[in-house]
Order: sequence, then C-alpha cells, then structure tokens
Amino acid sequence: MLRLPSRPDPTSTSVEWPVIDREVAAAIGLARRLRPPMKLFAYELRRELGLKSLSGRAVYAWESGEARVPAAALVAAARISSSSVDELLERARRLERMGLRPGE
Repeated sequence: MLRLPSRPDPTSTSVEWPVIDREVAAAIGLARRLRPPMKLFAYELRRELGLKSLSGRAVYAWESGEARVPAAALVAAARISSSSVDELLERARRLERMGLRPGE
C-alpha cells in the first residue's frame, strides 16, 4: 500500500507546501472565480462529482490548502469553468511566479 506523507501544517512557517499542492489549490480558486457565485460553483461541482453534499467551506478548504484537492475535483472544476486542467494549472503557475493568488 502506498502511503502519502502527512500533510504539512499550514500555520507552520518552517515547512514549505509541495508545489503541486499549491498549484492545484490555486487552480480550484481560479475555476471558482471563472464560475461565480460560490454557491453555484459548489452545487455544480457536487453534481459533477456525484456527491450528496459539498459545502462552500469544503471548496475554500481546498483553495487555502487546508485539505488536499481530489484529482476528480480538479477535473470537474475544469469542466465547470469551461477550461482544461492544463489551462487552470498554467494560470496558477503564472500567478505564483508573480507572487499572487487567485483573486489578487
């Protein structure tokens, strides 16, 4: 069984988040901003994923890095925002290079 390393504490300044986690979190944030408002985005994401419930708080937790983004959620977010996963990740990388986060 493959074991993933434990999630770094987001409040700790001594541990750097893995780059891919930051990029995926930013990609979710970008997708949400391409498909406002939050309630509608969460509703459409929930439907796309076939979940019984998905709160806006859960989406915010993904965006902020409090929780790891499931791969299926990234694919669903790309569909909802009429983007590709590659487009969302590339935009997230550009923002990170500029020192910005989605919405800034």
